[in-house]
Amino acid sequence: MNPSRFAMAVAVLCLCAGASTTVADDDSGKDFGEHHFDALLLGANEVPPISTRAFGRLTATLNREETELSFRLSWENVTADITAAHIHFAPRSVNGGVMVFFCGGGGQPACPTGTSATITGTITAANVVGPAAQGIAAGEFEKVVRALRNNQGYANMHNASFPSGEARGPVN
Repeated sequence: MNPSRFAMAVAVLCLCAGASTTVADDDSGKDFGEHHFDALLLGANEVPPISTRAFGRLTATLNREETELSFRLSWENVTADITAAHIHFAPRSVNGGVMVFFCGGGGQPACPTGTSATITGTITAANVVGPAAQGIAAGEFEKVVRALRNNQGYANMHNASFPSGEARGPVN
């Protein structure tokens, strides 16, 4: 191998090693910090799909101790007042039972009225309602966390126009 190619190969290896170290450093910090989740709620994600202009956006942060999930849920263009908003236990395209509420039940306040709104709050073990038939008992917050980490939860908003849900999105 000529000296120029050898120098180039060494330079590339050094760059790759540095990049790997950087990625490893970034990943190690995530293990000890907060975990973030989000979801985009659309009628097209409902099972079966709903034709609606309604949409919502969820952002949530799990604390370091994994005892609290702080959230912000906003929605626009809903066809009627939201009566309940919560996280269900099921993957995409499958319906499942409710694990925790954002509003309208489960120890959370009533949902605000109007076609657009934003709510914030915190979910703890006291807000876990189940679903017992799917192996999650009331209060089992660690199972809710496991479901969310494994992409087994979806956020959903219900109202009188669409009692089964007007907008839904996978929590990732």
